[in-house]
Amino acid sequence: MLPTDGPSRPDALLALIGVSLLAAVLATAALGVPFRLTAPAGSVVGGLAIADGVFRNPPTDG
Repeated sequence: MLPTDGPSRPDALLALIGVSLLAAVLATAALGVPFRLTAPAGSVVGGLAIADGVFRNPPTDG
C-alpha cells in the first residue's frame, strides 16, 4: 500500500540529488556548457544535500 501523506524530508533530499545531477547533464547538452564545469556544480549541490541529510538533520526513529 502506498503512503497517503506527502513526501518526507529524506525523499526531498534524494530528489534534489537526482535533479542536480540531471540539471548538470542537461546544461551540457542543451546549453553547451562544458561538462567539466557542470559536473562539479551538480556534485556540490548533491553533496550538500547528502551532508544535510546525514550530519545536519540525521534520520531519527519514530
